[in-house]
Amino acid sequence: MGDEKIRYLVKFRGCWRYRPSAAMRGHGFRFIAFGPEITLKEKQRVIALNADWDRIRTGLQVKRPRAPDYPAGSVGDGYLRAIELRKLEREANGVVWTKEQESRDDWPRAWKWLEVAFGDADPRTIEPEMLIKLRAAISTKVSESEAHRVIKVWRALWKKMAVMSYCEKDRDPSLAFENKAPPPRQAVWKHRDVTKMVQRAWRAGYHGLAAVVAVAWDTQLSPVDVRLLTAAQRAHDDQGSVFFLDRAKTGRAAAGTLSQWSEAILEAYLKTLPAASIGDALLFRNRSDAPYPPTPKIHSATIFARSARWCLGRMMIANWRTCGGRGRSRPSPVRRTRQACPARWPIRSRLRIDSTRPTIRSTSSSFAKWTPPVQWAGSD
Repeated sequence: MGDEKIRYLVKFRGCWRYRPSAAMRGHGFRFIAFGPEITLKEKQRVIALNADWDRIRTGLQVKRPRAPDYPAGSVGDGYLRAIELRKLEREANGVVWTKEQESRDDWPRAWKWLEVAFGDADPRTIEPEMLIKLRAAISTKVSESEAHRVIKVWRALWKKMAVMSYCEKDRDPSLAFENKAPPPRQAVWKHRDVTKMVQRAWRAGYHGLAAVVAVAWDTQLSPVDVRLLTAAQRAHDDQGSVFFLDRAKTGRAAAGTLSQWSEAILEAYLKTLPAASIGDALLFRNRSDAPYPPTPKIHSATIFARSARWCLGRMMIANWRTCGGRGRSRPSPVRRTRQACPARWPIRSRLRIDSTRPTIRSTSSSFAKWTPPVQWAGSD
C-alpha cells in the first residue's frame, strides 16, 4: 500500500481527496477531503469504500454505504446529528429544498474543512489556536470570504452541539478571536456602462450574452436566476414582459420586469435562434447552442488568448450583481484587471478598442434607447 495508486484518490490543490464518479454518487458515495499528506488509516478507508462500490456494481450489494462512523461525542458525530435535525425541521415546516438550494448550503461546504481538522476530535479538547491556524490556512488557500464562512458555520454548529450536551455553550474556542467579514464590494456601474457592454457584446456576435446582461440589469435577478430563465416563466401584459420565478438561493417567489430597452434586445436575440424556445427550454444559450455555465474554466494562457472575448463574457455573467436603475453600485471585475493580472490587460485593451467595427458616439440618452437591429445577427 506504499506508492500504489488507489482508485478515486487524487491530489487536488495540495490536498488529497476522494472523488467518486457520477455513478458512485448516485449510490450515495460522497466527496471526502483529506489533508496535504494521506495517512495509512485514510488509505484504508478509501480502499474500503472502493470495495463497497465493487460489491454494488457487481450486484453483490444493493444498499447504499453508511454515513462516516465518528466516535461518540465527537465533532463529526455532532455534525451528523445537526444536519439531520435541520432536515427534520424543514420537513416539519413543509419546506422542500431544490438541488440549487442544497448546493448553496454553507454547512457541507464548511464541513469539508472542519472534518479534516476536527472530525474525530472531542469538541472540549479544541483550542482557539487550532481554529486560528485553520482560518489562516483557508484564507491563504481560498479566500477571506471562505475563511469567514467556515468560522461562522463552526459557531452555529457549536451552539447545536451545546444543546445536545456535546459541549458547553459559553466555551466556544472561536469566540477568543474576531471573525472579521471581508470588505463589501464598492465598484460602481452606471446605465451607460451597461448599454456599452450590451452593444459591444452584440457586435462581437455574443447575442445571448448581450441579452443576459440587459435582462439582468432591468430585472435585478442574480446571475444564476437569469441563466435559468425559461420561456414558460415569461408573461406579457399591456405594460410589457415580466418573468415569474422562484429565486434559486431563497426559493421565494420573485418577479422580474423588463423595460422597453431590454425587451427589444431579448426579442432581437430570440429571433436569431434557429428554433423558438418554448416550455421549460432555457432562453439564453452561448454560440455553441449550450447553456451558459456558472463559472469560466481557463486551463492555460494559450486558451485564454484564443478566446479572450468568450472569457470576458463568462466573467461578466459569473460576477454580475444586479441592482437596477442608473448609477447604482455594482462590482466591476474588468476594472481591476490591470492591477490583478497585467498580462491580460493588453487583451482587454484590444477588446475595448475594436478597430474592426465602427465606433458609435452619442449621448447617454441615445445609449439607453439603443436597440440592436435583427440584421446584425448575420453581419461579418
